[in-house]
Amino acid sequence: MMQFSFWKKHWKNILFHTLSCLLIGALVTVAYTAYQYKQMTAKWYAPIEGSTGAVKQASASLPPRDLLTTGEPLKPFLLLLLGVDSRDGESARSDTIMLAAIHPSRQSAYLLSIPRDSYMQLAGKGYDKINHAMAYGGPRMVKESLEKFLDVKIDRYMSVDFDGFRQIVDELGGVTVDVKKRMKYSDPSDDTYIDLQPGLQTLTGEQALDYARFRKSDLGREDSDYQRINRQQEIVRALAAKGATVEAYSKAFSLMEILGNHVKTDLTEGEIASLLLSYGDATPNALRTDTLIGQDERIWHNGILGWYHLVPSSERERVHQQILQALSQ
Repeated sequence: MMQFSFWKKHWKNILFHTLSCLLIGALVTVAYTAYQYKQMTAKWYAPIEGSTGAVKQASASLPPRDLLTTGEPLKPFLLLLLGVDSRDGESARSDTIMLAAIHPSRQSAYLLSIPRDSYMQLAGKGYDKINHAMAYGGPRMVKESLEKFLDVKIDRYMSVDFDGFRQIVDELGGVTVDVKKRMKYSDPSDDTYIDLQPGLQTLTGEQALDYARFRKSDLGREDSDYQRINRQQEIVRALAAKGATVEAYSKAFSLMEILGNHVKTDLTEGEIASLLLSYGDATPNALRTDTLIGQDERIWHNGILGWYHLVPSSERERVHQQILQALSQ
C-alpha cells in the first residue's frame, strides 16, 4: 500500500526523469554518430586533382543535406569503384574495376564490371591494360581512360583497399556464399594462399577476398576473368544484403572507423549523407549487374607477345547505352 501511495504521489517526477534520461541518451548517441560520421568522411575524402565540379543536386544553392534533414535525392551520377591491392613498397594496383550508375530517387544501381586486362588507351600513357592505369596515374588515369573508352562522364570515384574489405566482411559476421568447386592456389612471391572447399558456407573476410580474386589454380584448369567477375558481383550482392540488416546498423560505429581508414573517395560529406538517406529506408534497393564483354587474344605490345582483353566497338556502344538508360530521369 505504501509503495502504491509513493508511486501515486511521485509518478510525474519519476516519468519526467525517466524520459529526460532517455532523451539525453538519444541526443548523445546522435551527437556521437554525427561526430563519427564527420571523422570518417574527413579521413576518406580525397578529391582527384583537376576534377571538374560536384555531383549535381536538385538545386546548386541548397546546402549539403545531413543525416538529420530531408530534401531532394541526389541527381543520378556515375561512380567509379576500385578494389585496390596496395602492398608495402609497391604502387597500388586496381584488382577490381567497376562502374556504378547510381539513381538515388529510384533506389537503383547498374553495376558494370570491367575486365582488368581490357586493352585501351590510357590517358597520357598509350595503349595498355586498364588495371595498369592505377599504378601509372592513380584514380585519375583510370577515370579518364574509361571516360574516353566508353564515351561517358564519370562523376565520382571510390576505392577500398584489400585490408579494409577483409575487416568490413568480418565486422558484418561474414558473407554466405555457395562455393561451386574446390579452389586452391598458392604464390609465395606475393603471399597468396587460397584454399576453399565447395559448398554453402559463411566466408570470413580473408576467404571472401580469396573467393573474389581466385583465377589461377594448383588443381587444374584456370578460371576465366568472367568467372572471377561473376564471383566479385556475387560478393557485392551478398555484402549489399548484409549491409541492410539490423546487425549492420548496430555496428555503425565500428564500420565507420574501418571505412574511414581504408576508403578513399571524392564524394562529399553531404553527398554521402544524401545517399544514406536514399538507400537506407525500408524500400528494397534494385541492383543490376553487367560485364564488359570482349575476346582474350595474344597481341604484340612493347615488343612482348601477351594476352589482352579486346572489346569491340559494338560492345562499348552497348554498355554506353546501358549506362545512359540507368541514369535517365
